[in-house]
Amino acid sequence: MCDVTYINKFIKLTSDEGHMNQFKLNQIEQSRYIRLDSAAMKALNIEPHTDTIPTLHGNSVASILTLLDKCRTAQGHRLIAQWVRQPLKDLSLIKERHDIVELLVNNNELRSTLSDDYLKRIPDLQQLAKKLARKKLTLQDCYKIYLCISHLPKLLEQLLLEKNVTALNTMIIEPLKELIEDMDKFQQLVEQTIDLDAAEKGDFMVNPEFADDLKTLKDAMDELEETIQKQLSKAANDLCMEAGKMIKLECNQQLGYYFRITLKEEKILRNKKHYTILDSNKAGVRFRNNKLNELNDDFLDARNKYLERQKDVIIEIVEIAAGYSETVRSIGGVLACLDVLTAFSSAAVSANKVYVRPKMVPSEEGELNLIQVRHPCLEMQQGVDYIANDIIFKRDQCHFYIITGPNMGGKSTYIRSVGVTALMAHIGSFVPCDEATISLLDCILARVGADDSQLKGLSTFMMEMIETAAILKTATCNSLVIIDELGRGTSTYEGCGIAWSIAEHLARDIKSYCLFATHFHEITKLTEEISAVKNQHVTALVEDDKLTLLYKVMPGICDQSFGLHVAKMANFPSDVIEFAKRKQAELEDYQGVAFEGSDNPQKKQKVIQEGEVLISQFLTKCKALDSSLSDTDLESQILSLKEDILSHKNPYIKALLATY
Repeated sequence: MCDVTYINKFIKLTSDEGHMNQFKLNQIEQSRYIRLDSAAMKALNIEPHTDTIPTLHGNSVASILTLLDKCRTAQGHRLIAQWVRQPLKDLSLIKERHDIVELLVNNNELRSTLSDDYLKRIPDLQQLAKKLARKKLTLQDCYKIYLCISHLPKLLEQLLLEKNVTALNTMIIEPLKELIEDMDKFQQLVEQTIDLDAAEKGDFMVNPEFADDLKTLKDAMDELEETIQKQLSKAANDLCMEAGKMIKLECNQQLGYYFRITLKEEKILRNKKHYTILDSNKAGVRFRNNKLNELNDDFLDARNKYLERQKDVIIEIVEIAAGYSETVRSIGGVLACLDVLTAFSSAAVSANKVYVRPKMVPSEEGELNLIQVRHPCLEMQQGVDYIANDIIFKRDQCHFYIITGPNMGGKSTYIRSVGVTALMAHIGSFVPCDEATISLLDCILARVGADDSQLKGLSTFMMEMIETAAILKTATCNSLVIIDELGRGTSTYEGCGIAWSIAEHLARDIKSYCLFATHFHEITKLTEEISAVKNQHVTALVEDDKLTLLYKVMPGICDQSFGLHVAKMANFPSDVIEFAKRKQAELEDYQGVAFEGSDNPQKKQKVIQEGEVLISQFLTKCKALDSSLSDTDLESQILSLKEDILSHKNPYIKALLATY
């Protein structure tokens, strides 16, 4: 259905005569770009969400696009939005972008000159190119293009100082140099046909030298303007005001010429019948005297005749200028690229801690190493002192993290920071790390959050399963997969079973880079079966029943979720908290039994595992007993087996027996 919709839009677009032969359908080469599904776009906050509050903790940086978009041109804003949706898989092109960003990060003068002096002067050349192609251009539009092109040689001079940077030379300097040369005839056309002196004043007219009758009309207008200028001194003397300061002579296309004074001086005009007030606003009072009214009418009449006569000339100018539409569009594309790369460099240096250039390596290297990675949006929020963490992935050695820890402990932020950093590296931006080595990815996939889709009639769990199924079908060994709290939309045991099986499939069969945050602590045993799986946990301290979150990711397991502590932090009623504690004690399974060494998660797991093996052996031996024996003999042999199991002095078994 999507394909049919886009074809229909294309037909409507090309049915317009003005769009004839201006558009064509091209197939996007998917092999050039990383696959980024809608779930990942939302989970990583790539674009601003229209349904969320625009500010967070007094800071508006709530998306990656908002953070990076420091562009100064309209075409730059559009291109950066496209780039964040289409991360690259072309290693050489990524490195070229990084080369230019590195140059601009290191060269403060060039970066600020481009951003503040040149790029902000660039109009929307791509929109002007469309008007050119449709022959809907005005003289003002031609003048905008003319001014833009006239400034480009100076911009080129600045860039040529760094022409030894091959990427800058290839992507920006050489294409821009050729395009400026192609626009030489257009510049001559504008200089010969447009009155540039009038254009500087905001009056866009054909050059009077272009035709004799235009010259006659222009001479008449000039004479009238000279006479009008003399009226200023006369009115100033009449009103006892200083000409040019207290009273001014101004002109615009709608009203023509008029006098203007401030609102405070308005009382001077009272009871002076030969002055006519046009209007009053914050800028002051606009008015004319009788003589200026007559002269202005004559001036507007001559001007209207001039404008009417020049219409045929404008048609000829636009007809010729239309041939430059593709060149203007190409210049817009090159400048948009320069604008985006300048924006990347500005974002890198304006961060709380300057971003670094990631080392991009081929997919075959199988590395994803981020040292002291930060979340770029979160660290920009006011009052946030961000705790950075590491991630070290090497294919077949360690490519899967199971992350446990308390709610609000930073698990989701940690896994998102990795996804965002990988994305930024692949679009050509620097990254918020101390050091980064990233193998080329083919997908960034995510299953984060718990939203339903009422319009589609899908429950939270169904949405979770659909997105996870898409991950399992799409992911490869070169994919980055981010999964947060999978399986919580159904019963505990079903959810744990589903989460375990998916984690094992990703780790054992697909072998993708994966960050798997969960509260199902049973899944941490997967490290015993698959060597490439490692346990990580976010740290917290509990003192005097108070929870202190440290936000530091460390190796090992956190066997508690601290849910009751978080509920207490959220100001739950104390009686609800106490009741929850009692229910927790009732519902906890045998794994919650306390014994010597159970405060150490690693030691506890080992002791429980040994105990379970002994219990399993005990049950097997019991089943093997001769059922024909008398009850006394059976009880004697079972007691003997019990003594045997107790002889191992397993603390877990001892604690279990003490509870019964």
